[in-house]
Amino acid sequence: MADETTTEALTEYGRRTHVEAILEALGPVQGLDIFDVGCGEAQTSRELASAGARVSGFDPYIDGTDWTAHRTGSFRLVRASADALPVDDRSADVVLFIFSLHHVPHLRLTAALAEARRVLKQSGRLLVAEPLARGPGHYVSAPFHDETAVRAAAASAVRADAVPHFGTHQIFSYAEQRHWESFERYAERMIRNRRFNGYTEEAVLAPEVRRRFDEMFPAGSGTFEQPVRIDLFSLPSVP
Repeated sequence: MADETTTEALTEYGRRTHVEAILEALGPVQGLDIFDVGCGEAQTSRELASAGARVSGFDPYIDGTDWTAHRTGSFRLVRASADALPVDDRSADVVLFIFSLHHVPHLRLTAALAEARRVLKQSGRLLVAEPLARGPGHYVSAPFHDETAVRAAAASAVRADAVPHFGTHQIFSYAEQRHWESFERYAERMIRNRRFNGYTEEAVLAPEVRRRFDEMFPAGSGTFEQPVRIDLFSLPSVP
């Protein structure tokens, strides 16, 4: 993963949801075994199951579930860390890190990417989607949740521990949109996200955060457009 000044060729998708961008990058997922690592509230896992995939969502902060049918696919949740997935070798067609790789502790990033390679089937794919440190959302959240350093660490790990081990590397970008009716709705959502992050409710409600929100959206509501980069890797095919 290059930094934000990269000169590497990007395929630009424009405005997309996470799942829309994932499906454009991967193509049809019907019948695929997908591991969503760091799935959080598992919204992406459920949407990919709706598209016909068999999705396992892994996160150290969730409660596990049994397999659940979901439209044309199915999903389950498993409490597990990124560097210790309780599954067999070569059991996934796709491993996803959607806004989650930078949450892996720095000293465990190499192990997490090695674990992704372990669980991928031959010709399996690894997709890493990371938010870029720019745009209104980054500006407003920076006083309480500046992820510049951890995102840089994740990017460095991808360059060191993913690029050399895969046969194909493609890069895509898109803009994820989130509409907030008011600062209060924005703060409510950020406060709910505390269990996946390290900030406090008081930090979210600080005057500087409100000032930045109002600076971006003087009318009191607006749409944050978050630039996102996808790095998609494929393991070499075996004859």
